[in-house]
Amino acid sequence: MPFLRFPDHFLFGSSSSAHQVEGNNIHNQWWHFEQAQDKIKRGEKSGRAADHYTRYQEDFQTLKELRHEAHRISLEWSRFFPESPDNLNPEAVEHYHNVLDALLEQGIEPFVTTFHFTIPQWFAEMGGFEKAENIRHYEAFVRFLGEEYGAKVRYWCTINEPNIYASFAYIIGEYPPGVKNIGLALKVLNHLIKAHAKAYHILKAAQPNAQVGIVVHLPVFAPLRKGNWVDKLSARCADWMFSGILLEALKTGKIHAPVGFLEQHDFIKDSNDFIGLNYYVRMFASPRHALATALNSLDEHHGVFRRTGLERLTQSGWAVYAKGLYKCLKRLHTKFGLPLYITENGIATDDDEWRKTYIRKHLKQVHKALEKGMDVRGYFYWSNLDNFEWSYGFEPRFGLIAVDYEDDCKRTIRDSAWVYAKIIEERGFEVEEKAPKELQENTA
Repeated sequence: MPFLRFPDHFLFGSSSSAHQVEGNNIHNQWWHFEQAQDKIKRGEKSGRAADHYTRYQEDFQTLKELRHEAHRISLEWSRFFPESPDNLNPEAVEHYHNVLDALLEQGIEPFVTTFHFTIPQWFAEMGGFEKAENIRHYEAFVRFLGEEYGAKVRYWCTINEPNIYASFAYIIGEYPPGVKNIGLALKVLNHLIKAHAKAYHILKAAQPNAQVGIVVHLPVFAPLRKGNWVDKLSARCADWMFSGILLEALKTGKIHAPVGFLEQHDFIKDSNDFIGLNYYVRMFASPRHALATALNSLDEHHGVFRRTGLERLTQSGWAVYAKGLYKCLKRLHTKFGLPLYITENGIATDDDEWRKTYIRKHLKQVHKALEKGMDVRGYFYWSNLDNFEWSYGFEPRFGLIAVDYEDDCKRTIRDSAWVYAKIIEERGFEVEEKAPKELQENTA
């Protein structure tokens, strides 16, 4: 069997975000959102989450044992400034110094995200990213981070998935503030694009040698009915609205309608040293699906992830389509010609054999991209730990490491983590001749 070898400089690691693993982030808008009924599946609240805030050293030691070379985290804005933009919490400053030191002591490269879906409640109450004038508070926070931690962080991710944040918070209503207002969604996406670019320039000014990039969520959009021109048009329209406008703005500085109107901003143009890609799903488009999304019919909305109804679904309700990762890498390579990092890619399942196959199948697509000359520099599995998966609660199990929430957040390393560790140690893996029959339809 052929051996797929990855370059020595290629970074293997995993990702997490503060609110999903730390626990007790009581001063952000997500914590407040969770307290209301019917916001999170089964009425769950993040609470202690995975208790990573107190167990980060143990968790990073485990990552070292599992051969991880890099790890993506976020720094929780509401811990630094819990009550107002003027009241800095020195305990948070020291804590995140300790977190970064713990990673570096293990020889693990930190990738740090400044905004991963959570904002302080005080910022949310003034309208958050709905108002252009509020961006100055995010700029001030980023400036603080660059000056405080710049000597320890070489890789900065500015904003995580602005397209997801805008649509899930302001169209679908699953994220706070949980409203359904397309006009606000477009405005928020506009402001997030600008906030990213401003953060880029702030971080580069603080640390000129830093590598700074945005993290985008790209699904693959396909027509629900093959060969149907209406569905093909629906797929193209959905892709342009969800991904195309964002990517075009990042490349050219022009924000197209309806997100912007005759807007051209040189400070946005080429405001990335790399692009982070979060890839999970293929989505099927048709006028019916578009209507379901607009009406927020959950069953119909989740139906966009399957074509026949026969596909095996993950705990997140997604069908697996590994070939889409290559397609997204090719798109970004063609568009930007920049270094690329897969900053998230993972599967929510209790079937660890499926997770092993998932990792190999997706890394096969990454290797294909490398063979085609694309500058892909790293792969971060989502996630190292089981965690609080936003509106899905604790049910989806993405972790390489299982967390028993009923037994003091006890950690158990899954077999898939050791499979991944072996891939890292050997810089690759042998290609399997054939996936197990029961998995083939999910790993194409």
